[in-house]
Amino acid sequence: MGQNKRYAEYYAKRMEKQITEVLIRPKPISLSEDELDREHNPVTQAQRPIPIRAWARYPETPARVEGRAIAWTERAVQIEWEDVRGETHRAWVWAGAVDKL
Repeated sequence: MGQNKRYAEYYAKRMEKQITEVLIRPKPISLSEDELDREHNPVTQAQRPIPIRAWARYPETPARVEGRAIAWTERAVQIEWEDVRGETHRAWVWAGAVDKL
């Protein structure tokens, strides 16, 4: 079966655009291992995720997100949320940046 050459260029450009969007899609910035200091701040895993609203850091700007707390230490919380595309993100943030819903 042959290819439809009429649309080949259209689909090639569309695929290139999708690849570019994936490569430049911003990713949240999580706290570093030094900031978490797990040796002195043990991690507790949530038995059930807790609904939260939190500030997530991105390279360009902070964003207020609604999601779930899935783990925490005395000073930090690991949060999980979905963006408008339905993609799931996870990041560690300072506990003060998180509010329970």
